[in-house]
Amino acid sequence: MFVQGTVAHTEGNWSLFTTAFSELPLYNYYNPISGSSITQVEDELLRLIEDQGPFDGVLGYSGGAAIAAQLLIRDRRENPSKLPHERIFRWAVFINGGTPLDVFNILDAEVLDGVVEESAPKEAYQILLRPSNIRVREEEARRHPDYDPRQIKEQLETLKTRQLADSRPFMTNGVTGIARYDGIIQGALIDIATLHVRSPTATNRHWGLGLMELCEPEMRKEFLHAHGHDFPRGYADMKKVASLIREVAEMAS
Repeated sequence: MFVQGTVAHTEGNWSLFTTAFSELPLYNYYNPISGSSITQVEDELLRLIEDQGPFDGVLGYSGGAAIAAQLLIRDRRENPSKLPHERIFRWAVFINGGTPLDVFNILDAEVLDGVVEESAPKEAYQILLRPSNIRVREEEARRHPDYDPRQIKEQLETLKTRQLADSRPFMTNGVTGIARYDGIIQGALIDIATLHVRSPTATNRHWGLGLMELCEPEMRKEFLHAHGHDFPRGYADMKKVASLIREVAEMAS
């Protein structure tokens, strides 16, 4: 199964291998500041997997890797008696994988008192309302109100940043919390065989490192490339990645 990252939207001809690919305006799978939007997409993908599966493995890029990881973590939480080879995927390839999101009801979580910041993190503003994305969101809002920049800005202004007892910060509207999973704090939450294709030149740890830390160390392999958040390229890199995918699939057999 292939789960693409957030989809680049451009005018005219474009190439997957342009160095500007990861900086272009993007469509999202979900509204990342809406817990219901995130869980709805998870539900829909799990139904698709049940209807059209089983699948041996999954390959995801960027946000697609993050949501694939969310499905694996959710499957393990909801089916703790399953063995790794019985999960929705037996192996996974994550390319520049985003760190998956954890959605929860704050009444069911251990939450520290007080507000960490008066508004949602700057990161959310940068992702959702950077100028290059506004035009795309205005177009998409005609069909999906969740993409309306004005509504997104209003949502962001109502969010507060609080902290879980395990020290992870999260955004909340007072009912639902959205945090990033953290392998350093929570340990390995993904126990299947995984390959992590990422770039050491990427300054954002949520472009691969954070996701890798959530995977069982003895079941993971890593390939480093020099193209930041863009795709790795070139014959030598592609040959090595293909070889590692075969190795990961064999680990899961």
